[in-house]
Amino acid sequence: MPERIRGSLEWDTYAESFGRRLRCVREIRGLSQEELGFAADVSRNQISNLERATSSRTPKIADPGMSMVYRLARALEIPPTFLMPDGAVVLGTRSGEWRQWSRVEVELNAEMARLGVWETR
Repeated sequence: MPERIRGSLEWDTYAESFGRRLRCVREIRGLSQEELGFAADVSRNQISNLERATSSRTPKIADPGMSMVYRLARALEIPPTFLMPDGAVVLGTRSGEWRQWSRVEVELNAEMARLGVWETR
């Protein structure tokens, strides 16, 4: 089984979608990686790795735990589901967001605006 596959998931597609969501929300919030890292009590390097979907551990694909997701969500002042790719659908082998990033970014911005959880830079 290729290393990018975890169980029945092509995990790299989900890791990349998570990273894009994280970066999108961080940039909407006007935070640097260092500022977000400080607020979530993680290093800037960890934020960078998550956004790029990379890890120093084999298989070299980011795989954040729930505590990390919740710390990031709290630091960004958003619901944790905003960071979760394909959070409202039955999962397929690949992330459905993987090749549709512009649509997801528009929807994420609209949802944050609807809930009043983002500020215009």
